[in-house]
Amino acid sequence: MSDFKALRVLFKSPVTDDMIRFLTNTTLRVIPCAKESRSTYPSPPASPSESGKRSLPSLMTFITRLVRYTNVYTSTLLTATCYLHKLQKILPKDAHGLPSTSHRIFLACLILSAKYHNDSSPQNKHWAEYTDGVFCLEDVNLMERQLLQLLNWDLRVEEPMLCDSLEPLLEPIRYDLERSRKIMARNQYHQRNMSASSSTSTLVGTPSLQALKSLPALPKLPSLPRLASWSSISTPKTLPNKLAPQLDSSNIYTRSDYSTATLV
Repeated sequence: MSDFKALRVLFKSPVTDDMIRFLTNTTLRVIPCAKESRSTYPSPPASPSESGKRSLPSLMTFITRLVRYTNVYTSTLLTATCYLHKLQKILPKDAHGLPSTSHRIFLACLILSAKYHNDSSPQNKHWAEYTDGVFCLEDVNLMERQLLQLLNWDLRVEEPMLCDSLEPLLEPIRYDLERSRKIMARNQYHQRNMSASSSTSTLVGTPSLQALKSLPALPKLPSLPRLASWSSISTPKTLPNKLAPQLDSSNIYTRSDYSTATLV
């Protein structure tokens, strides 16, 4: 699942310089090629088909121009890596190429990737124009047919093959996804703990309960003597004078007010 997510992130990303460097190094490993000769000795005149061709640029410059001219999708561009790896396994170990072989190999792989994985793609005459005169239409047609024959017309690309071919580009994306997952899980864990602690404090440590616990003990009221005939007395005015000090109405109301105010 992590490989699938990383692959989706990679394919939705714009083409970067790191991707172009990766494609350049992958193409150069397919077959060793001779460097372009820059000898100052006289050389025979060029044939008519080669007279209009421009000098061969570096492979990285060549790939960069193709990407800029075609505005190719990232998925189409990187899927060409699978064909490069297939071709590397097919070619003999002692095979050597010309200075333009790496350019031809990459262009052919990109053309097949665009035609196989897209409903519409540029025609070969357009691909020849995208090379800035390095290759003509006949060259493009020839390299496409040769690559199809080497691959036995099998252009299928599956997810495991993509993950293996693009591992250097997928590794940092997987690391970022895993780090983001851990950060999200840690934040969710802290949020759950905070919500649980807040709910516990609401139930146990409410201000009303704490206030009640901190109140001092209420003083006990003095006990009144039992009056056997209290129910038979109609008003307090008929009480004997000896009970008057103990039934001082002001003292009773004051203490009652204090206890009531404290509770409320």
